[in-house]
Amino acid sequence: HRLVHDINGALLTTLAACGDVVRNIMASPFPDERQAVLGPIVQSLVDRFRPQTTSYWEIWVDGDKAVTAEPVTSEPVEPVYGETYLPRKFKIGVAWPGDNSIDLFTQDVGLMPTLRSGTSGDLTGFVVYAGGGLGMSHAREDDTYPRLATELGWVTPDQVLDVVEAVVTTQRDHGNRADRHRARLKYLIDEQGVDWIKEQVEARSGAALQPSPALPEFGADDYHGWLPTGDTLSYGLPIPSGRVADRDGVALRSALRELAESTEVTGFQVTPRQDLLISGVTPKNRAIVESVLRRHGVPMAEDVTALTRLSIACPALPTCGQALGEAERVLPQFVELLDKTLVDAGVGGQAIRLNMTGCPNGCSRPYTAEIGIVGRTKTNYDVYVGGAVGGERMAERLRADVPYADIPSLLAPVFAGFAVDGHGGESFGDYCARVGTEQLITVLPIPTVKRRRRAESSEPAATEAGDE
Repeated sequence: HRLVHDINGALLTTLAACGDVVRNIMASPFPDERQAVLGPIVQSLVDRFRPQTTSYWEIWVDGDKAVTAEPVTSEPVEPVYGETYLPRKFKIGVAWPGDNSIDLFTQDVGLMPTLRSGTSGDLTGFVVYAGGGLGMSHAREDDTYPRLATELGWVTPDQVLDVVEAVVTTQRDHGNRADRHRARLKYLIDEQGVDWIKEQVEARSGAALQPSPALPEFGADDYHGWLPTGDTLSYGLPIPSGRVADRDGVALRSALRELAESTEVTGFQVTPRQDLLISGVTPKNRAIVESVLRRHGVPMAEDVTALTRLSIACPALPTCGQALGEAERVLPQFVELLDKTLVDAGVGGQAIRLNMTGCPNGCSRPYTAEIGIVGRTKTNYDVYVGGAVGGERMAERLRADVPYADIPSLLAPVFAGFAVDGHGGESFGDYCARVGTEQLITVLPIPTVKRRRRAESSEPAATEAGDE
């Protein structure tokens, strides 16, 4: 109780962080001119879909009421969620043209702004995508699956909120409430069809979905190192799995606290890959910020390998009740092993996006990564390859149920093939997609077969509770 109370005291909130509602709105970082476009739409979405209940504040912040005799009707009416809320959680993301670091296609609704002149000062509308989601169940691979969002069309700025609400209420009224494994919007769209969802959205919003204009090629900014942001600079600091702590000789938390209490920076932003943007640094204060980080032993972006900078993991064991295996705790050692494997293959230092998760719910977005590692048991993982850097292509499973220790040797011949046959400038994900998993499988080592203990072989299926 005290933790949630103090979070709110710091002007943050956990309201709608869980439950069958629209969750936290995700957007590309905007420490620069993007603020003029992304700031207003994000705030408008938050205002439109924030639950109206007062119980949250009474329980977690005020803490006065233990019981009440007041009628239920005293609770504010939920204009979007109604009396039954949604069948499942609902996620919304706003990307930036050319920067899909938020993985727009994995959201229930994704928005991409369109700009007349290619600058932030001339917003013309939004391309709307719907039906993304990554959660699945190992026990139900026939009818649960990750899915990329489908493009619905283009709308003007004054229409976009009503259109997004129309998608939300369509899911509210027609989503599957009988089977939570199949309750996400992606399954409703696959069952009813894209034309049906478009008809629902247009009828509910009164807006016509127009053909989408051409968009810049999808990419994903890394936000690492010094970045110009208007008259100031921002520094993108890699944070392993987003964990801010003082440990193992690295006083990261202390360094960030010192910067936060100083006048050298104006703020921090969390990036989609769990890193931090330290913002508002004047050129003359750049050396001061670097000095604070180095004095506390914090590795800078240039101090770690590309694979280390671009690898993320979900918390998994021991704190997540859905986890089947490790993720965050083993990621550093795992990346070190893969880095060595890349060096041995002749492609050391290669920038590869690796996402590791402890269960099939996909919280770290492994199914769109260039390399996705998905927990199956306490010691074994499914290995995926071939996702696009820009997030517009799904990875494919290379092999299921691989012992953790065998994953580097499994990928070694794939890395070797990439070293020899990869086209100039081609990403590892693009190489794997071009060659195809059917061909890649032919060069893999023979799988290690170990007799599994009865308790391990009957591992219960993870429910689709925490995906993305």
